[in-house]
Amino acid sequence: MSLLITSTGKSAGKTMVGLGIGQHYPGKVGFFKPLGTNLDQGIDEDVMLFRDVFKLEEDPQLFTLSQNYDRIIHDLKKTDFTAVLKTRYTQLSRGKDFMITETAHTVSYGSYTGLSAPQIASVLNCPGLLIAEGTPEKIVDKSIIADHCFNVKGAHLMGVVINKASTCEKEAQLQERGISVLGIIPESTALKTPRCEDILDSLDGELIAGEEGLSKKVETTVVGAMTYDTAQRTLQRMEFPQHSVMVTGGNRADMQLLAFDIKSSLLVLTGDTYPSVAVLAKADELEIPVIMVTYDTMTAASRCEETTARLTSAHAPLIKELVAQHVDLERIFEAAEK
Repeated sequence: MSLLITSTGKSAGKTMVGLGIGQHYPGKVGFFKPLGTNLDQGIDEDVMLFRDVFKLEEDPQLFTLSQNYDRIIHDLKKTDFTAVLKTRYTQLSRGKDFMITETAHTVSYGSYTGLSAPQIASVLNCPGLLIAEGTPEKIVDKSIIADHCFNVKGAHLMGVVINKASTCEKEAQLQERGISVLGIIPESTALKTPRCEDILDSLDGELIAGEEGLSKKVETTVVGAMTYDTAQRTLQRMEFPQHSVMVTGGNRADMQLLAFDIKSSLLVLTGDTYPSVAVLAKADELEIPVIMVTYDTMTAASRCEETTARLTSAHAPLIKELVAQHVDLERIFEAAEK
């Protein structure tokens, strides 16, 4: 029994949906991600997450065939992984009752090396499930194109799960083209809200204090580029937001202390000036992480705003519940058995 999960775009929710589906299967679940993308110390983060949740014992390196697609696609010597795809899949599926294969970012990503979603589905004879997000028009268009690409390769797309939405306004149009809507998952604040460690990774910054507070969540970004009095008045109007990140210059001791006063979750410092020893000591005492970055203040603030949560095994129970409530698991398992 097998399932290939792909998506209309990066961060559409492939890993989340796959994790939820897998947790509802009663047998032994396996995982395969032929083209690694989200690397952490040379290992795909999704691989580590599935290994953790499903207690998979294989070497992490076995779960991917390649992690250097950007480099491969610029190489004049074409690399085709089709030949080893089935061999590795067979190796990983030993002792497993249900295999979940996850593609890279999109349906087409990896085509140059034979690792696009339709190519993988065709070689492995594995039905595909599309995870879609965006405007109704984009969901319809990208779902139709995905279905066409699967058909061209002689593969089967069982349907689409729409993520980060409360309704599907164009379900009739999808059904008209023979594309089943197998779930509509609303956006979850708990899964979207980043923690300090996520922002640290996103900014590629240097942690200089407050390491014990890296697990705190961050909901609001405050830019400390104004005078101290103006900042106080602004924050008062904002009702002194909890779970905030203060982004300010390394030379702005007043803003740094204000961040401590309002109990910010995180302090991000820009420029080349390190804060005083007293500030660092206070940050350690309050367990407020302090990060030095190379970006200017506005760029750093924008990146903080754009950062979303990185999935961990701690999210697994919530994901399991979301998928149970909003995805037609019976139809997916039925299609995966064929």
